[in-house]
Amino acid sequence: MFKIKDNKKELLVELAPNNSSSLLQNMVFFGLLSFLCLSFGIGFFFVGATMILPFAGLEVAVLLLAIYYNRRWINQKQTIKLDKLYVYFSEKGLVNRNIKVDRFHAKFVVEKNPKQTIYLVANNKKYKLGYFLSEEEIEDIIFSLRSKITELNSI
Repeated sequence: MFKIKDNKKELLVELAPNNSSSLLQNMVFFGLLSFLCLSFGIGFFFVGATMILPFAGLEVAVLLLAIYYNRRWINQKQTIKLDKLYVYFSEKGLVNRNIKVDRFHAKFVVEKNPKQTIYLVANNKKYKLGYFLSEEEIEDIIFSLRSKITELNSI
């Protein structure tokens, strides 16, 4: 998912992974799975298969770990702000960083591997942009960045 806000002075691009379910929906889904797993484990425990219960607890722990990593992935966000003089890049989530670079010392590089990838190259470092987006969304971002850069260069 991405949002592009373009006015005459600057371009603001906000990138985030697609999120098809809310936190509450995920908690209900994983809660039902956990309840099912524990109820089977307790049922088998009362029947006499006592070794099932620790493995049911292990499954619930894996489900909790899965929801933690799912929410961590969903909550990441990248923001690119491009104006006449500077490029601002901020990333929140898996890695937290804020970068402000002179626009003429930064460049956007598009690599065509099996999938198109956008990089911001600044201060001899490469920052991967929108690695969680689809191919069509990346193409739209590339088009927006190219048009805004040519517009800012012509001013």
